[in-house]
Amino acid sequence: MLFRSRIRIRRVVRKLVNRDDPPERIARGIAAGFFAAAVPLPGLQIMLSFLLAWAVRGNKAVAVMPQFLSNAGTMVPLAYLQLWLGMKIWPGRVGDVDAAVQTLRTASDAWTWSDPKSSVGILGQAMTELGSEIGGPLMIGVVVTGTFLAAVAYPVSLILISYLQAERVRRRAMRGIGLRPPRGFLEIHDEATDPEASTVLSYAVRPQTYVKADSATLLVDGRQAYPEMLRGIEQARQSVEMETYILRPDGTGKRFAEALKGAAKRGVSVRLAYDGVGGMGVPQEYIDDLLREGVRVAIYRPFAMLWRLGLGRMNRRNHRKMLVIDQTVSFTGGLNIGDEYAAAEEGGGGWRDTHVKLVGEKPARALLVLMAQTWRRSHEYTLNEQKPVIAGKLSAPVSEDVKNALKHSQLQKTPEPPPHMPVEEPPHTSLNVPVQILSNKEFLQRVRIRHAYLNAIHKARRYILIENGYFIPDRGIRRALRTAVKRGVQVGVVVAMYSDVHVAALASRALYGDLLSSGVRLFEYPVAMLHSKVAVIDDTWSVVSSYNLDHRSLVHNLEAGVFLLDRPFAKALRQQILADIRRSREVTLQFHKSRPWNEALAESLAYQAHHWL
Repeated sequence: MLFRSRIRIRRVVRKLVNRDDPPERIARGIAAGFFAAAVPLPGLQIMLSFLLAWAVRGNKAVAVMPQFLSNAGTMVPLAYLQLWLGMKIWPGRVGDVDAAVQTLRTASDAWTWSDPKSSVGILGQAMTELGSEIGGPLMIGVVVTGTFLAAVAYPVSLILISYLQAERVRRRAMRGIGLRPPRGFLEIHDEATDPEASTVLSYAVRPQTYVKADSATLLVDGRQAYPEMLRGIEQARQSVEMETYILRPDGTGKRFAEALKGAAKRGVSVRLAYDGVGGMGVPQEYIDDLLREGVRVAIYRPFAMLWRLGLGRMNRRNHRKMLVIDQTVSFTGGLNIGDEYAAAEEGGGGWRDTHVKLVGEKPARALLVLMAQTWRRSHEYTLNEQKPVIAGKLSAPVSEDVKNALKHSQLQKTPEPPPHMPVEEPPHTSLNVPVQILSNKEFLQRVRIRHAYLNAIHKARRYILIENGYFIPDRGIRRALRTAVKRGVQVGVVVAMYSDVHVAALASRALYGDLLSSGVRLFEYPVAMLHSKVAVIDDTWSVVSSYNLDHRSLVHNLEAGVFLLDRPFAKALRQQILADIRRSREVTLQFHKSRPWNEALAESLAYQAHHWL
């Protein structure tokens, strides 16, 4: 019996004092402990340190350590200091400081863990005796000193722990131990038999809302997506509705402008909407050129309206990328309009991104509903007044004969690439695909895309592959991935090695320790900037979207995503992500721990601002 008790105690201690804990978690625990140590009542400090460490998700064992610095000798000068600080700030009357300190000392001396009920009663009586004239200044002093101690303890402990962990890894590496060889690339094979229909539907949230697309085509990078989008605009007969976050007046932007103007000259109703932040570099001449040719242009929340909307509403941006042609052919995903997404051999940046092309009236109609809502909240340019006006209605419906002709033309075999482009596999196309269009258009629907991710992760049986350019998942997503690993699911995440938003990359790396220690495998894509926002699970459920797994996409941005329940499409996406993984560098826990302390501090500080990234 005694032996079993000792084993249980050791397990609890190992769980509390985890040597594999990230430095950030240990530093948060120490900071919580120092804040609790500022309370001049030793009887409550241990309980308060545990509570604060739990609240900030810090190590609970190390949170108790600062309490050993607090004793009867340190309590009296600390109480004097806190009362002095509090009285400097307190606007009302103050009482006798010496009497208050003596009351606190009496309550502290009377505390006993053998009779906590009586001790709490004595403590409550002491606080009553202090009254508002002393209690108010004391509380203010406790908060000020506790915040100061925690603010100093956090970076100091983070630097020290990061340095010690890095030195430990280096010493073990020099002795030839501790650095396990890479586990090799993820090996994911096709299932012997396809799952039942009920199993497939379980991956979907509200499967009754899925609609059938005549076809779904996976478009990898601007090399495949841009020609298809431009070809669709050139073939438009009735309407072109385009919405993008970034619009640049560079070579790619001019190509799309020429295509839109050409469609407008043919009598096609053309509308273009872009975000006020993503399109800040667009000159007025670019807009006027489109307006003169009959293209209607609108901007979403320009900075000129900052005084009217306020900073809070201006922080909410339109991050969607959508194109709908003749209310039948639609495109969406992660690609903006700019040279950075174009192929490198064409002078572009060669950014890695993913789009999807859908043929079908119902998916197009769902995207048009989103675009109409955004257009009504945008401000349309006029050629004469040189300023935006309130936007109008959707374009007129397309005729049945045009729809049928478009369906026939869009399902043809993908043409061969131009001679100057490298030969590559043609885009994968699946027929009769169940798709669901999800967005976070309203406040009460902000979590719809996140909920779809979580549901599919919870249902995963074999593997989860995620490719995300700005991967800063919240606690719920990380817990779901950790639980999936415990079920035996292979989890691989591809992230950007070189990011265009350096602060976001630092905030993402601040979570590496937590993810790696839970068994998630991380791969950094080194070829070019990774901007893709896709995921695939068990060759069954897949998503192509504009949604980053970060706080900004969850709370601030307008996003859109296409969720597909099609095994051939999911397999094609899986093969594409695995191809990216084979070109990536895997991040190991030992390698992450060996980084310098200044990088660990920069990552932790960047993560504190993840709410705005």
